[in-house]
Amino acid sequence: MPNISRSSTRTSAQMFSPLALLALVLVCLAVLLSLPLVVPIGPMYWDTYIYLDAAQRINLGQVPAVDFLAPVGAVEYYQFYWLQKLFPGGQPTLIAQWSVLMSAAPLMAIILAEIDKKSRKIAFAILVPFLVFALCPTNTQSFHSYPGVNGFGIYNRHTSLLLYALVSALVFLPNGRKLAVIASLTMLALFFTKITGFLAGGLIGLYATLSGRLLWRHVLLALCIFAVALLVLEFNHGMVSAYVESIAALVRLNEGLLLPRFLTVFSIKLDVILAAAALILFLFWLDWGPLTEHWHNLLKKPATANVAALLDRDWLWIGVTLAAGIFLETQNTGSQEFIFLWPVLLAVLLKTPKLPERRRLIVYCLVAFTAIPTITKVMQGALRFVAVAPTYVTAPVTDVKTMGLVSTRKDIMERVNLLGAHYASNAGAYRQLAEAGQLPNWQLYSELDYQMFWVVSADRAVKALKQFESQNGVHLNSLMTLDFVNPFPWILDRDASRNIQIGADPFRTVGDLTEAEETSLRQTDGVLRPSCPTTSARLFLQRIYEKALADRIVVKLDDCWDLLLRPGIKLSGPS
Repeated sequence: MPNISRSSTRTSAQMFSPLALLALVLVCLAVLLSLPLVVPIGPMYWDTYIYLDAAQRINLGQVPAVDFLAPVGAVEYYQFYWLQKLFPGGQPTLIAQWSVLMSAAPLMAIILAEIDKKSRKIAFAILVPFLVFALCPTNTQSFHSYPGVNGFGIYNRHTSLLLYALVSALVFLPNGRKLAVIASLTMLALFFTKITGFLAGGLIGLYATLSGRLLWRHVLLALCIFAVALLVLEFNHGMVSAYVESIAALVRLNEGLLLPRFLTVFSIKLDVILAAAALILFLFWLDWGPLTEHWHNLLKKPATANVAALLDRDWLWIGVTLAAGIFLETQNTGSQEFIFLWPVLLAVLLKTPKLPERRRLIVYCLVAFTAIPTITKVMQGALRFVAVAPTYVTAPVTDVKTMGLVSTRKDIMERVNLLGAHYASNAGAYRQLAEAGQLPNWQLYSELDYQMFWVVSADRAVKALKQFESQNGVHLNSLMTLDFVNPFPWILDRDASRNIQIGADPFRTVGDLTEAEETSLRQTDGVLRPSCPTTSARLFLQRIYEKALADRIVVKLDDCWDLLLRPGIKLSGPS
């Protein structure tokens, strides 16, 4: 009987373990991705279509950074591609959001297993926020008053989640080879997700090394693993060097914008930054006595151990992690910033019971003020769109595959149905605004009616293109769009122009026309040109690519889309 009891206890412990919860959540996500879920469309939702474009290119054998330029690293698009292959009918934004778990979940599983050996409570305290941030496709910053799924900042959310895993490992895993391997793999994932996340992780990792959390021989092991992985990936058509070159090009296009973005981060996240700064100052004050003692020890004996003892302070951990978060958020501010502060704050909380009551209460309050705003904003955004989803109207589209799995309010949909005719009949007014560098309204891309209209308009363009091909006995093998996103090759299963930037922002990511781009454009069968409405970005893109498209035959598909047909394509009927 005692043996049976011990076996039962062990089984029960395994069933209610952090790893079991993580596995259960992953199974639930697989079920959800198997269903054609419809989600409320959110601000800048069309960022999701970049993933569709990249997935089609990968499916055709194109290599990110080698055959096409992208705003972020290759792992983002490969994970999305693999997950979409498993769940072809899944909602695209949910696939994009949850695809990060293909790299983050195994890393977190190893971290949790190690932490669980010492404390199950700490393991759950690390896991639960990780799951919340991984599952919720919402940002801390609200770009619209109505709830919806945020297409903006998906790769920022992924970067923050990987940094969460890295900090959890550095804070709670024992110093050893396992920590070095986890750190190197996480940094590799960060490198191929977003370079600013890699640099932020490097800052935290450097501090962890100097403070004694990683021995130098283990750092060398981590660097070797990282270097070998890069070398192996470089054999894939030189994708690493091409990626580095694309990063350098993006830096050149965006130089001079860093200081204003720091100010943006401070203004948006002042609540968290001020609370964290107050916590740092209070912990520094509490640590003054031991700190001066370690300083005197270092002056007497300048050894590595004394340097580590001086630097391994809770307030410094918070300060370095906060600085890394601020730097990270200078790019695409407002996703799920500073979530990786939590493992450091948790470590502080675990030491707090030793403090006198008054000081203990102050630490608890400051930790709460630092941690709570981020998780409550993310959860509130997710709960809001889940609550309203049943009352929303699904997109009236049939020819855009799973892009149509979106919905919006009934009154917004009524407006969407009017926009096409309105834009077409007032084309001159919108062009006048575009030529003056102005959008139709101040935040057009955050407006839900525009995001839904883009889906409806794309559906009409696909129908019109199919009709044109049918009537004229022609099949366009390759397609491109003179717009921010180009999901049409994925929708129609066509080739996509190589050497072209996906997520084409002429103000941030698209430079002057290159020889390779011109050659690729001239070989593209059909280029779709939207005009509802004319915007400054669309005009700018047309001017950048004008030389390569000058001899095109213009075919009007409908009031909102023109087809620029490659010369030499033979039509069997009237166009």
